Amino acid sequence: MRKRYLSAVILLCSSFLFAQEFDSYQDEAPVAEETSTEASSEEVSEPAAEESAPAEEVAEPAAEESAPAEEVAEPAAEESASEEVAEPAAEESAPEEVAEPAAEESAPEEVAEPAPEVASDAAPAEEEPKLAGAKMDKAPPPVPAEAKVYIPAEMTPADRVKSVQDNMDTLANNMESTLIGKDDAPLAVSGYMAFRVKNFDYTDIAPVYGDDKARTQVDATLKMNMVLMPNSYMTLWTNMTFPFDLTGLYTNYLADHPTRNPGFHWTRVPFDHNTDYTPASVDEEMNFGVDIRSSVFGAYVTAGGVIWANASPLTMWERETMPRFAWQYETFEEEKTVSTYYKEKSFKPVKEGGRAFWTNRSFGGVFMNVYNMPFGMIAQAMISQPKDMDAGTRDGLRLYGGQPSELEMGGNYDFRGDVYHARLAKTKLFDGMTLGANYIGVFYDDGLIDEDEFAGSWTKLKFPGDPHFENNQIVSMDIKGNINPKFYIMADVGVSWDDSTLFQNVGTDMKYAYDRDSSRSATSSPEFGVYVKAQDKHLDWLPTTVEAVYFTKNFFSPYGITDPSRLRSWRKDEFYLNAGSLRYGPNMAGINFKFEPEFNRGRLGVQYGQHRQIEEGKDVLLFNYRLNGRNMWESTNSWTKYNALFWADSGNATSANGYVNRAGVLTNQRKMERQRGGLYGGTWELWESFVAYENADQLKEEKVPEHVKWSSYLSIDGGYDIGHWFGTDRNVMMAGYASISGISKTFAPVAYSESQTDMLLWSFYGLFEPTFALTPTVHLVGHVGLETWKSEYGYTVNDANVRTTGVNASGAYGLLIPTSQSTYEKAPLDYYQTAFGIGVDWDFSARAGIHLRYKYATHTDNYISENDWTGHFITAETKVWF
Repeated sequence: MRKRYLSAVILLCSSFLFAQEFDSYQDEAPVAEETSTEASSEEVSEPAAEESAPAEEVAEPAAEESAPAEEVAEPAAEESASEEVAEPAAEESAPEEVAEPAAEESAPEEVAEPAPEVASDAAPAEEEPKLAGAKMDKAPPPVPAEAKVYIPAEMTPADRVKSVQDNMDTLANNMESTLIGKDDAPLAVSGYMAFRVKNFDYTDIAPVYGDDKARTQVDATLKMNMVLMPNSYMTLWTNMTFPFDLTGLYTNYLADHPTRNPGFHWTRVPFDHNTDYTPASVDEEMNFGVDIRSSVFGAYVTAGGVIWANASPLTMWERETMPRFAWQYETFEEEKTVSTYYKEKSFKPVKEGGRAFWTNRSFGGVFMNVYNMPFGMIAQAMISQPKDMDAGTRDGLRLYGGQPSELEMGGNYDFRGDVYHARLAKTKLFDGMTLGANYIGVFYDDGLIDEDEFAGSWTKLKFPGDPHFENNQIVSMDIKGNINPKFYIMADVGVSWDDSTLFQNVGTDMKYAYDRDSSRSATSSPEFGVYVKAQDKHLDWLPTTVEAVYFTKNFFSPYGITDPSRLRSWRKDEFYLNAGSLRYGPNMAGINFKFEPEFNRGRLGVQYGQHRQIEEGKDVLLFNYRLNGRNMWESTNSWTKYNALFWADSGNATSANGYVNRAGVLTNQRKMERQRGGLYGGTWELWESFVAYENADQLKEEKVPEHVKWSSYLSIDGGYDIGHWFGTDRNVMMAGYASISGISKTFAPVAYSESQTDMLLWSFYGLFEPTFALTPTVHLVGHVGLETWKSEYGYTVNDANVRTTGVNASGAYGLLIPTSQSTYEKAPLDYYQTAFGIGVDWDFSARAGIHLRYKYATHTDNYISENDWTGHFITAETKVWF
């Protein structure tokens, strides 16, 4: 109603001006006599008052209409009080932008007083010229006196015309200010439509991909974000994603019955519903929120399937420093032109922040963020469910989370537990610092004991001890901000502890039975952790970042930086390649340096890290496939690739682990603590685990060696634009990345070989990525890489009966083969992978682009040739924004 009201007033004022101009050329007596000079400003009609408000009234936020406060009090009350409109008014049109045109329209010297009375018989000094083209016989009827705008009689005709023209410009500006714009739309809809085609073809096939020889996948996603602003101090929004699975062709026997496991025989529908298994998206999906704000308070509440949030590094935080290359066009890339994409990924890469490196974790539940409170305070609170940590379901989880992909939060909310989080912080401390207190806790329901998937390990499989689970809790105090413009610091100090629940056997006659009423609880000793990050730019040519950590052996935060994988699990005693430099874990202390000098036409980054375990830990080692891991992960149809509780390929139709893995822990473990060795997935990543057994006797005795381990890491990341060599101003960037890293039992300043003293695992990773701006809208990218892993430790477990059936010696889902029936064979790690690829990114329209990639990749295991493979990977994606 307000917009309609304003439009009508402005149009009416426009007609008044034209009417006044025409009226001045009538042969009738001057109209000034007809106007009552006694009419005070209070008696002026509302439309006239709106056009000629005093300047001091224009300064108010309600200056769009420029109406006196007492005359517009009632309409303003219908919308909101003036002080409530102050902030939102800035969103629609800044007050200072309104005040200036309003002042031009209602200058006090021109309209503050009525025009002086002109004698009726006073003839003008000279005949006023008629307007060209004016048809006086069709002039409009006389305008009522109370609706006229007066211009002093002493003004010359030219000045009068100029005054009318000036008022017309002002009216036009005021008219435009009432239109709905991009930033003040009461209802806005945005989003994108993406089509993806992926083709995987293994010409040399390893058992791990025996069920995925060749496959073409086609899917589409429509994502919509809707924002509603019913008034100036409230915003509502919702996000929805609609997936479309167009896949249905298999080039192997799975076209007949693709899902023999876990029992859907003769199903002609792909078990993995779409390319990424579940119909979900990277962004917030199927959720809604409301933002309420005023000058002294602002907060939003959101609820739904995916809520991205962070608090502090030790409570809710994601950390990974691995570079993101232009080769990988992420499905979650924000809208940007091809030239901007390549600038941020290759020419001048964004090192921190943004979607590629963001620090958020994802949850499903209700989240509240109070971002504006008195005294510079802010707060947030959340209640969620322990996604990816459910021990009571068959697969260990029913809802996927923490993954920046289409997989995010697909599944059901049926967990026996809750996650609680709270944060209270003071901003603007010492002119730029924020001090906060944080808490997060994960609590499970005693009803877990009623789930056979949980209790069966003890009641059926006769695991030693009694059923138990742990509730993790963490509190921390963090401070962050700029001490000065060139020095930034972040520090977080925390304490974690466990509240354990142990169920007691109530069975008789040597039978095991448990119920939720027979249990006891215990609280562990507190464990300490600290994280410090400092960034210094006092040397403009050498920006420097330093990170230091100290985590005691049992410090654990499932949603903080001590969880090295995006897939939650209960605390495990294991160590990771590149630990500390790329991802953290418990039982660790060390320091990480990063130097990133910039120079003309190029860039350089050097990172060096040394980290050490505080206490002895099991020699269970993990490493991830960085060069081809994503292609390996995407190309398999096994549903278990999403679940690190199972082998990545064990969910295929053969119901077996086709990968011939190095041995892991040989004792039976419940799934949340399983460390059996082999390939494990998450989302867009693939890991391998093994135990660095020193001799066969350790396997026979089922004894895992333990040592205090060191992690050494060194990487160089750089690029140089050689476009000027060819006399072109287009970017021709030669970019590359190389790293060497290792895990050893003693300090190794640089890990350069697997044959170094006490080196347990060594790796080299190199990538050359040339990029070329063919045109502003067409860019090319190359991809040439090599990655190796080497270790003199490693054994395979063989059993004649099992081996003849084609099932790996470690068995399927259940128990491991008894060591008395097994033989052991020395099988050191000696892998290498290669990759050669080319890609094109083309903006074929202003808000639409196509992204093509082709990669030829190989994997070679020099000790177990069954694991060798060669593959061709083709992907194409078209994304249209609206």
